Amino acid sequence: MMVLAIETTGPFASVALAGEDGRVAEISSDRRMNHLKGLCAMIAELLAGEGLSLRDVDCVAASEGPGSFTGIRIGVSTARALAQASGIAATGVPTLAAFVYNLPAYRGAVCPVFDARRGQVYSGVYRLGENGGPVALLDGAARTPAELRRAIEGIDWEAQGECARAIRFFGDGIDLCGDLFAERAASSSIVEADLAPAPARFQKASCAARLALYMLQNPSPAVADAAASYAALLPVYMRKAEAERRLAEMRNI
Repeated sequence: MMVLAIETTGPFASVALAGEDGRVAEISSDRRMNHLKGLCAMIAELLAGEGLSLRDVDCVAASEGPGSFTGIRIGVSTARALAQASGIAATGVPTLAAFVYNLPAYRGAVCPVFDARRGQVYSGVYRLGENGGPVALLDGAARTPAELRRAIEGIDWEAQGECARAIRFFGDGIDLCGDLFAERAASSSIVEADLAPAPARFQKASCAARLALYMLQNPSPAVADAAASYAALLPVYMRKAEAERRLAEMRNI
């Protein structure tokens, strides 16, 4: 099985190919928010570099969100178009959960934090399970930094086995939270809390590809058929866009 993954939810776009043999090839942009202009060229370059075409791909996966609303739409729309034109399956990958693969050697919990505007961050807490997939300790949601801190403190850290009492923070929302994410500040029950190194701090298509492969190989009741028609691939914004929120407020006046 070969998966083509698209990641456009963060500041830097990337694309990746992953096969069942564990090999992953990836191309990333070094230009911020250059998704629309550079994405298709990166896909073509990646496939050509691996000596492949879309006919060799079994499923195209898009990082579905949360994140940049515009970025999500670009990635999901591109994946849908590729799947429809090529007659291959498509799947959405939860962006926050994919961070369990950002640092393969790390075995603590990961907490991606994205700037959600209006004083909130998109966040969740996950660890890598024994079967190689993500385990949610705190489901993804839009929260204030204070709400995130309370939620982290409420996790049963003693029950987390190998990753007990260790958490690492990722994402572009870290700077918004100040001392909240300083060492050992997140919870008195956490022995080690730190920030991910800069090169691994943001979303990566290679991680989305690994999660897509896991989902395809390990179907669950929550994801009964991860590989589906392109029409089933939809963005996950996690809250209304600013324009939608203002329209709703106007209608309630």
